Parts: sequence; structure tokens; C-alpha cells
Amino acid sequence: MLKLLSGFDHDTVAIRASGVVTGEDYDQELLPVIEDKLKDHACIKLWYEFDEAFEGISVGTLWDDAKLGLFHLTDFYRVAFITDSRLVAGMANALAYMIPCPVKVFERSETEQALLWMKESETSETV
Repeated sequence: MLKLLSGFDHDTVAIRASGVVTGEDYDQELLPVIEDKLKDHACIKLWYEFDEAFEGISVGTLWDDAKLGLFHLTDFYRVAFITDSRLVAGMANALAYMIPCPVKVFERSETEQALLWMKESETSETV
């Protein structure tokens, strides 16, 4: 399940993954908000948080995720993954090599650092 999160900058799509994430979650929750944000911004930021109840992503959703990345390859200028899962962190770090924007993985205890990193400008040096 994906849940949209509020309280972020206008150019940020923020979601929390819990349980099993499905293609329907992408179609109904994630894609519409990305498309909506892109009406007002040439590039957007993505905050992708995985809570302790996250169980995984359906096989079909992995394909949806790949299509999202390919279709919106240049639409993101910063992506933060927040997770305590080594598996998810490894997947996110692999993804970082495939998209042309800064991608960083934070543990859930590092939420404040992640928020500060997300607020940095597109041209700021990343650590």
C-alpha cells in the first residue's frame, strides 16, 4: 500500500510504502500525483519512505516501477529513500546508478537529515 504524505515542499511527491505495494497502488496513488506536480514544475523531488510494516513489492509492480523510472527519467532532480531494510537500501543504491539525479538512502532514524538534504538546491553538492 502507498500513502501520500503531506507537509513537504510543493515540488515534492512524498509517499510511504507499507505492507505489499501493488501496481494498483502505483496507478491510483503515485502516478496521478507525479503527473499533477509536473504540471507546475519542470522537475520534482521524490520522498519514498518504507515503514516497518513494509513487506515487499509485487512482481508486476517492479515492472511498473521500471516504467515509471524510464518514462520520468529526467523529471526528478532529487530522490530520497527512507528505510531500515538492507534489501530496499541495496535496491535504491542500484537505482541511483540508473537515473540522472542525486539519490540518497537514509535510515528512518535519519529523517531530519533526509529532510534537510531534500531542501538543498538542485545545484548543491551532495554528501
